[in-house]
Amino acid sequence: MDKQGSGIYAWIMELVLLKTLVIVSEMGSFTDAAGKLCVTQSAVSRRIQQLESHYGMALIDRDAEPVTPTPEGRVLLGKARRILELQEEMDEAVTGLKVRHHIRFCCTPCFGVTRLPGIFRKLVGAYGRDLDFNVTFRLSEDIIDGLLAGRYDLAAMEHCCDLHLSSCTAYSLPPDDTVFASAPGLGIPVGRVDLKRLAPHRLFLKAQNGCAHRFLMRGLEKMGVDGSAFGNLTYYDDLLGLVRQVCEGQGIGFVSRELVAAEAKAGRLKIHRLKGFDHTRPRSLVVPPHFRPTETTGKFLKVFFKSFGLPLPPDLD
Repeated sequence: MDKQGSGIYAWIMELVLLKTLVIVSEMGSFTDAAGKLCVTQSAVSRRIQQLESHYGMALIDRDAEPVTPTPEGRVLLGKARRILELQEEMDEAVTGLKVRHHIRFCCTPCFGVTRLPGIFRKLVGAYGRDLDFNVTFRLSEDIIDGLLAGRYDLAAMEHCCDLHLSSCTAYSLPPDDTVFASAPGLGIPVGRVDLKRLAPHRLFLKAQNGCAHRFLMRGLEKMGVDGSAFGNLTYYDDLLGLVRQVCEGQGIGFVSRELVAAEAKAGRLKIHRLKGFDHTRPRSLVVPPHFRPTETTGKFLKVFFKSFGLPLPPDLD
């Protein structure tokens, strides 16, 4: 250990010894002090012995019941309390100067459930406790309004319809793959199927006029199919709860492939694609007008694009 490291270690150990003296004096017992300090009784005894060896005198009267400081120990005890109080003040003062990082992020519910958790884990690994990450779920048009109003720093979304970005800037991401999912017990074949195999079943969607609903209705319209082909629609605002309902065989779901990947792999769900329907849903990162990355948003963007296996766009570097 270098001299600087040795000095810091010695200072920390001195604080530990002084704190032990204070606790023993307050508790009146080596055993009780050990419990409060979460160490063994022998460790407490060794620490007091170290202090006594350093000063060359007894600091604790072990014959007293309860144990009490000797006259010399009381003098050191008063100084020890002042040193420990000063150390707490120093810690509070320095901690108060620590820079905290803030990101206001908005995304669609689907992105928030499927992609955001992995991004968040990596981001916390980079910032630890110094990051305030505020996340809001909204529909795509509400996200654009929020970016323009300055409520959000960054946003990510699936495009369920023609998106009017106004003066915001969008960066393309790998598209979202939407699918129909069903429990094996419903007997729907895996893979591409005709509408007649899906339409008779209750269809679970997250929200009426939500992104998945609008994307589905628009896709059916392009096929020349009326949206009423699915006559039994159920809106379930909790995406994970929706997946549980589908796993239980209560109906079929129209969701992101990423949302049901684990259930499909485990055999709890079967994946279907409607013949003639375009299941590919565009997805983008969107930033407000005149966006300039800060140190904080810059680090987030690197983590974000890396999670998709993409390089950071040059104008965001």
